[in-house]
Amino acid sequence: MGRKVMLVRGGMLGPNTGIGGAHHALIDTLERGHVSGWSLSGVQEYDLGTKPSAMSRLWQRWFAHPRRIKSISKQADIDLIHITDQEQAHLVPHNSQIPVAVTVHDLFHLFPEVRIFGETGVQIGDTSPSFIRRRDLRKLKAGLRRAHLLICDSKSTLTACQLHFPDVDAVWLPLGLNMEKFDPTLADQTKASQPAEGLSKGCHLLIVGSHDPRKRMDFLFEVLGGLDAKVKHDIHVHHVGSIASPSGAASIKDLAENHSLPNFTSHGGDLSDTALMDMRYACEALLFPSVSEGFGYPPIEAMATGTRVLCSDEASHNELMPPDSCLASDDAKAWRDAIVAVHSEWKKRSESDEHHVWPKADEALIDHAKRFDMSVFNQRTCDAYDSLV
Repeated sequence: MGRKVMLVRGGMLGPNTGIGGAHHALIDTLERGHVSGWSLSGVQEYDLGTKPSAMSRLWQRWFAHPRRIKSISKQADIDLIHITDQEQAHLVPHNSQIPVAVTVHDLFHLFPEVRIFGETGVQIGDTSPSFIRRRDLRKLKAGLRRAHLLICDSKSTLTACQLHFPDVDAVWLPLGLNMEKFDPTLADQTKASQPAEGLSKGCHLLIVGSHDPRKRMDFLFEVLGGLDAKVKHDIHVHHVGSIASPSGAASIKDLAENHSLPNFTSHGGDLSDTALMDMRYACEALLFPSVSEGFGYPPIEAMATGTRVLCSDEASHNELMPPDSCLASDDAKAWRDAIVAVHSEWKKRSESDEHHVWPKADEALIDHAKRFDMSVFNQRTCDAYDSLV
C-alpha cells in the first residue's frame, strides 16, 4: 500500500514564480503518481484575496494556518508532511507525530549579508528588516530546527543548512524540469523554427529576473552601455520581470535609457509561458548576472531550449552550468567580450543566410539540461521521502 504526503505552504502562489513553480511542479508529479510509492494526500494553503489587510495576513500566517497544520499533524492516515518553502518553516508543528520535511531554496533572507564585488557592495537579503519581520524570521529559524529533514535544492544551500542547522538532517535535491516542455526537438517545430513572429531581425538577448540588488541589473546595463555603437544598434534587449527597484534606485527601463540602448523592451512579469518560450527560441543568449540564487530556474530553462547562457560564477546557479562556462561576476570586460562574441556569431550567420534568422538550438546544452529532468527529480524525491519513514 502506498504512502501519503501532505504538501503545505502559506498563501497561494501561481506557477509563474520560482518558488510557486517548484510547488506546483511537485503537486503535478505526485498527482500523476510519478514519485514511486507515494501519493498526494492533499495541499494545505490559503487564499488571502486580492487586497488583504496587514492584520489579516498576519493572523493567517502566525495563528490560523499554524493551527490547521498542527491539527493535521495528528492525523493517522498521513505518512509525511512536506512544507515546500523555507519561508513557511514556522508551520513545522511542535512535537509532530508525523515526520516533517522542509524544502529550503535559499537562506539569504534568514541570514542576510552585504558582499563586495569590485568597489560595489551588494545587499543579499534584507539587512534591516522591520520589527514584525525580525519576529517572523525567528519563527522561521525555530521551525527549521524542529524539522526532521531539510531538502536543499542546491549544494550551496545544503552547506548553509549544515552550518546554521547542524542538528537537522539535510539532503541535496535539485529541482526538476519538464524537458518535454522545453526541448525544441520535441516541441511544435513551427514555433521552434519561427519563434516570436512579431520580432524584427536582429541580435536578440534575453534577461529574466527582478530588479533586486542581488540580480545586478545595474552592472549588466553598464556592460551593455559600454558596447560599441554598431553592436548596440544590432542588439535587441528583452527584459522579463519587474522593472522597479525595491530599493528606490533607477528602474530597469531608466537604466536602458541612461546607457543609450536603442532597442530595449520591457515585457513585465506577466508574460505568458508560450510567449516566454518563444523568446527563448528567438534569443541568441540569456544574460544572467545574479550573484545569489536558490536554484536559478532561468539558466536551466534556457539551456533546456538550447539557448546559450551568459551566467555569473556565483551560487547556486553556477552549479547548473557546464564546466568552465561561467563569467566572473565583477569582470565587466569579460561580460562585454562574451556579448560581442554572441553578436559576431549572429552577424556572421545573418550575412551568410538572410533566411536563417533565428539561432539554432545547441544540442549539447539540451543534453546537459536533461540532468535535471523531472524523472531524476522524482527518484530523488522518492529516496528523500523513504528516508523519513
